[in-house]
Amino acid sequence: MKLQALRPHHSDLRFALGDLEAIVLRELWETDRPISVKDFQAIVTERRRLAVTTVATILDRLYRKGLVSRELVREGGPHYLYKPRMTEEEFRYAVVDSVMATLLESFNDVTVAYLAKRAGTQRPEDLRVLSKYLNKLRRKKE
Repeated sequence: MKLQALRPHHSDLRFALGDLEAIVLRELWETDRPISVKDFQAIVTERRRLAVTTVATILDRLYRKGLVSRELVREGGPHYLYKPRMTEEEFRYAVVDSVMATLLESFNDVTVAYLAKRAGTQRPEDLRVLSKYLNKLRRKKE
């Protein structure tokens, strides 16, 4: 998953997604079955008025970003059924992975130094975890 724009002033899904994308993805995670645009719009409209075309556009955007999958169903007229491609935890990991990879590629020394300093000033067990991981990496290189 490649993030196009980050909004660091948000501490929820909107950090990596637009407002409506975050609402739609959250609802998809809470829905336990693949769902059509029309059915999804009926559910979301209970909390926020959205046109069917808006919901279809947002779901298509999430599909192009690789966050949802869709299956074409012909029964009852052709339409797509959408479902999330990853759990919320997997999404959060993918966001962190993307951000950290970009920081390490662009500002490697500063990023590593910051992480080491930050780990040392938080909980003592964080520093032990970091040390253990670094030792494991050293052994792999030998």
